Amino acid sequence: MLSRVANNLFWLERYFVRSHSLLNLTKANYMSNLDIDDISPWDNTVLNFTGKTLNDLNLRENDSVDIIQLLLFDRRYPNSAINLIAQTRQNTRSVQEHVSKEIWQNINKYYHFFRQKDLSLRFIDQDPITIIDEMLMYNMLHYSNADINQERGNAYCFMNLGKYIERLCQSIDFILLRSSYSNNSFDELEEHIYWKNLLVSVGGYQQFVKTYKSVFNSKNIIEFIVLNPFFPNSIYYCLNKISVHSDRLNKFNGINPINDMSFRVDKLDSRLRYMKIDTLMYIGLESFLKNLKSEMSSLNKEIDMVYFNNI
Repeated sequence: MLSRVANNLFWLERYFVRSHSLLNLTKANYMSNLDIDDISPWDNTVLNFTGKTLNDLNLRENDSVDIIQLLLFDRRYPNSAINLIAQTRQNTRSVQEHVSKEIWQNINKYYHFFRQKDLSLRFIDQDPITIIDEMLMYNMLHYSNADINQERGNAYCFMNLGKYIERLCQSIDFILLRSSYSNNSFDELEEHIYWKNLLVSVGGYQQFVKTYKSVFNSKNIIEFIVLNPFFPNSIYYCLNKISVHSDRLNKFNGINPINDMSFRVDKLDSRLRYMKIDTLMYIGLESFLKNLKSEMSSLNKEIDMVYFNNI
């Protein structure tokens, strides 16, 4: 497989997962602000995805619909949803012979759904959650197509490598984003909504409730998102899948598994496999996540060297 093709398959999923994460975060923010004003302020979210503050954009915290329109449809920002879907479509179109017909057709339909002239205006007249849920259906169909229709070869592994790296990075960013707004003055209801919002943002609320029953506290939520081996968006689960798919790619392409990339993946995987939540809290969550984010930046460079410069 050409390195250009491998790179496009990898980034196809990274762009797609990033757009999915943005939709989940937007939905969670809007829903929580309906419960209590300012419990999930938009400013940090907008800054994270656009590099600008609400003040820079002449927007206020209660301008929810205007903020959603900016995050989803403003082409000035590379990480707006419409730009991420356009990048996903461009990458998918360039590798059509390597992905299933169903994957291409769904992404192409999703792109044209986003390009509807009146779609942005519908957020003014209709419930934004209803429209976001329509978008999320395309995301669910994409993951189903990849699971059911995609051949389990090089293409599948590169797509999954991109998917799990992006999921891991988004989970780190979402925890840091939420922790930057931690407020010791929250009452019990506000604290519940705050942590529920984080779980909804990473798509884990229902699974958390089933796992921990009624024990709803910050320690359990952090353990769930960082260390849970069965939650598909947890940091440990994603690291494990990165290890699995990088091992398969090494075997498929005759790459010596003794390299800096594989060593870093195995080291990170082992660190989280044996870590306990009390150890994590003792180290300090923010410090741990920032260090992990730095490790992921180095890992991305090593992936470029091993796969996209050699294959």
